[in-house]
Amino acid sequence: MKEPTLLEKQKYQRLREIFAQARQRYLEAGGDPHHPADNRYLTDEEKKEAFELGAQVFNTQTKPQS
Repeated sequence: MKEPTLLEKQKYQRLREIFAQARQRYLEAGGDPHHPADNRYLTDEEKKEAFELGAQVFNTQTKPQS
């Protein structure tokens, strides 16, 4: 397993920031601190960015459904 590059680390950090913001919104809305937030607490832009970053960081590609 290779060591992540600086850019990969930065992308992963940004992904963590996006999910931390969703968690904060969830808790502020009265969510249970023992349960995770879901994507309802992300803006459309954040969802798109998180999806793209996740694909890059975890080296996955989306394939069209046949």
